[in-house]
Amino acid sequence: MLNLYDLKTEYRKNPLGIDLESPRFSWKLKSDQKDTVQRSYQIVVKSEAETVWDTGKIESDQSICIPYQGKAFRKGTRYTVQVNVEDNHGDTAVESTWFETGLMGYQNFAASWITHGFEDGLEPCAVFVKKFYTEKQVKSARIYASALGIYELELNGGKVGDAYFAPGWTSYQKRIQYQTYDVTEQLKNENEIRMTVGNGWYKGILGFYNQGDHYGKRTAVIAQIEILYTDGSREQIVTDESWMSTTGARRYSEIYHGEVIDYSRENEELRPVQLYDQAKEVLTAQEDEPVRITEQIPAKELIVTQKGEVVIDFGQNLTGVVKAHLKYPKGTKVTIRHAEALDENGNFYTANLRTAKAEDTFICSGKEDVFMPIFTFHGFRYIQVLGLEELPGPEDFTACVMHTALEQTGKFSCSNDLVNRLWKNIDWTMRSNYLDIPTDCPQRDERLGYTGDAQMFISTAACHKNIALFFQKWLRDLKYEQSLGMGVPTSVPNILGPSGGIAIWHDAATVVPWTMYQVYGDIRFLEEQFDSMVSCVEYTKNTAGEDGLIHTGQQLGDWIAMDMDRGPYIPREGDVWNLELNEKTGSTDLYYIANIYYAYSAYITAQSAKILGKEAEYRRYQELYESLTTRIRSEYMTSTGRLVSETQTGCAMALHFGLAQGKERERVLDTLLKNLKTHKNHLTTGFVGTQFLCKVLSENGAHETAGSVFLKEDCPSWLYSVRLGATTVWELWDGVKPDGSFNKYEMNSLNQYALASIGDWIFHDLCGLKMIEPGYQKSMVKPRLIKGIPEMKGEIETVYGKLSCEISCMDHKYTIDISVPENTTAVISLPEKEEFTAGSGHYHYEYETESSFVKEKYDMESKFGEILENPIAHQMLTQYAPELMANEMFLQFAMEHTLNDMNEMLPPEAMQLMQMILAQCNAAEKGD
Repeated sequence: MLNLYDLKTEYRKNPLGIDLESPRFSWKLKSDQKDTVQRSYQIVVKSEAETVWDTGKIESDQSICIPYQGKAFRKGTRYTVQVNVEDNHGDTAVESTWFETGLMGYQNFAASWITHGFEDGLEPCAVFVKKFYTEKQVKSARIYASALGIYELELNGGKVGDAYFAPGWTSYQKRIQYQTYDVTEQLKNENEIRMTVGNGWYKGILGFYNQGDHYGKRTAVIAQIEILYTDGSREQIVTDESWMSTTGARRYSEIYHGEVIDYSRENEELRPVQLYDQAKEVLTAQEDEPVRITEQIPAKELIVTQKGEVVIDFGQNLTGVVKAHLKYPKGTKVTIRHAEALDENGNFYTANLRTAKAEDTFICSGKEDVFMPIFTFHGFRYIQVLGLEELPGPEDFTACVMHTALEQTGKFSCSNDLVNRLWKNIDWTMRSNYLDIPTDCPQRDERLGYTGDAQMFISTAACHKNIALFFQKWLRDLKYEQSLGMGVPTSVPNILGPSGGIAIWHDAATVVPWTMYQVYGDIRFLEEQFDSMVSCVEYTKNTAGEDGLIHTGQQLGDWIAMDMDRGPYIPREGDVWNLELNEKTGSTDLYYIANIYYAYSAYITAQSAKILGKEAEYRRYQELYESLTTRIRSEYMTSTGRLVSETQTGCAMALHFGLAQGKERERVLDTLLKNLKTHKNHLTTGFVGTQFLCKVLSENGAHETAGSVFLKEDCPSWLYSVRLGATTVWELWDGVKPDGSFNKYEMNSLNQYALASIGDWIFHDLCGLKMIEPGYQKSMVKPRLIKGIPEMKGEIETVYGKLSCEISCMDHKYTIDISVPENTTAVISLPEKEEFTAGSGHYHYEYETESSFVKEKYDMESKFGEILENPIAHQMLTQYAPELMANEMFLQFAMEHTLNDMNEMLPPEAMQLMQMILAQCNAAEKGD
């Protein structure tokens, strides 16, 4: 039996208000037979009884991104889509969906931009008001709305839609989104529409210098209500000079600083609106999923700190706002401050917010009030409540989790509870920072769309959620900001000014669309962004020296790496660092990193040109890539494989990007392993190297070492923060010290996803769910357990369906279950078996093995002192190695060192004895 499911138009189910002339359709197949492949499809698109497109029967296995090629769409019209498919077994299936067009172009906005009748520096949120009447029976009604600022719509006292922070943050000079709302059920005979507008990203304070008005000095709105009556007649209500403006309960709103909501005030005066000179040409329909409240978390605990602060703990670091139910005398002022953590003394900690006030103030009406900010967001786990004489009830406060409402596509779980919490932390960190744009953190005076951070995490993000539309929107802004002549800025949209050319941040122009094409098999990412890719490479080429490589200019290197010598800084020509910046760049050569990414961008541009059939561009950038690789090898690597920077990041990059070839790879890998051994298998990498370290180890025969690095629980490691109770991923490995004190840097977010890039390794190298062909049309399933994780399960909902693997190795027996989506194939590589290719379906395997991945109490990572506490170990060492036990200097040294640390210090016979002792101690632990 064949089923067809998940039928989408432009990655969305039943989208309302799309303006594309040629949207694409995609679907998935589900069959109870193995090796199922689609043989044909037929798409029929109708508007009521009229067929506007019928493909007829198409012999093809294509089931993703099939473009519409029918009659031109009409604005504000609903279309039904029916898809019929037949598979290679002769089974058939049919499924239907619908989409509705928006206004199909700014020309169809009859409304005008209007602004309020108050001064430029208006601090309260402006409210735009219009009353209107409907005297006939309404068949359907839509509102098309946008703003300069961020807005909330109310119709007859009720919120319109479930979106927040509309119209979103775009490069407003070029593009401003508008939203479409179905308000058919909210209309009455007598109606009032209200649009409340906060400063938001358009006019609000952003960046490092407490500056506002980045795009304009006044908020403004545009709205158009289209009403269709049952008798076939139509009516329009548009923003024009007949509207009025006022202010309401929201007396102040800033994203960094919070909101003031005053329910004690009387009605404000009404003032006529003014027409506003803002072009309509920039208006474009909503391009991705909106920000929504996706979860509401009740308070977990009320705390009174040593300082007497009244604090409420929600148990989870998150992004959003607090909804408060308060009943206090009129005029009572309640202030809520937000923080990610308590300090080492259990007091409220806000130093890492820098200049962001992150506080909301509620002024009570004397009745039962419900306060919820809507034009700000905070990164927090804790709130401090001020202004009340008595302790509040924690049940009166609810944390509302807010982020772009992306579809969950990835799942992971395993037998290690700390790793499960890490996976949740990665997911929470992504949720916290994908709020309309990919931000760097949700709590301090930043929250910007940093290009480098986004591209370093994107592979992990694409495993977790469907990010296709999210990055389609963002990439369009990147392309615009880049075209202003200063390369790719460090943040998009850009309010920081010129800053192009910083490697990795600049290279987001190539890496992000290339990754999106690989993950979704959607060539439109390459088509739309190819010019941006070319501009990225050409910009870097123009800044290179006579030898074609980058040697000067600002670079961020391996940002926040732990391997930098903290000694005096001696600047080089062209550097612009102060000491603090220098400490954060890591010790890997800045220009080594920059040039490798320059070559990688050339490679991506060449491959994209090849896919797009641009042969001349392909040859040009392929030659540039090959030339750059040769020059980089000459500049940064000796003929025997010695690197200019033999750091973990330097070695990992040489291996990952193919800089090291042949026997050179053996030397570079050996150098990396020795570096890790020196650091007791702890990483020292920063933003750049972290994404590659475990990956290159696993791909080059050192998967066990990768597992050891991954499962470390002390600093620096991923599980260190988990051990300290973190519920999101930190910006710094040592953001919090073991005693609970905080890192000296104010740049210390406890919710930042750059170091969460390990998620890529978890899905692709640990679970082994790898892509071979774009969109996972052909996959590799190659699970590899590690000591300490004997059981795990991972799945990725690809554009073709669910690719999953569940594996366990208990009592020396492998049990493996694999699912391959219909219309795809997979190369299956099981541990200790020959790999083979399989079609779609579910596969189950069981077989014996000598391997064991259960972490025993005592192993080579155990400290000698811990082992010596075991009576069996003490007795065996006393009996068989009395000279060691009598050596006070040795014992004093060995107590705090692991057996791996001592491996090269002790003779082979001593290490053989230690192996016997480990076996005996572990057998006793198990009762053998």
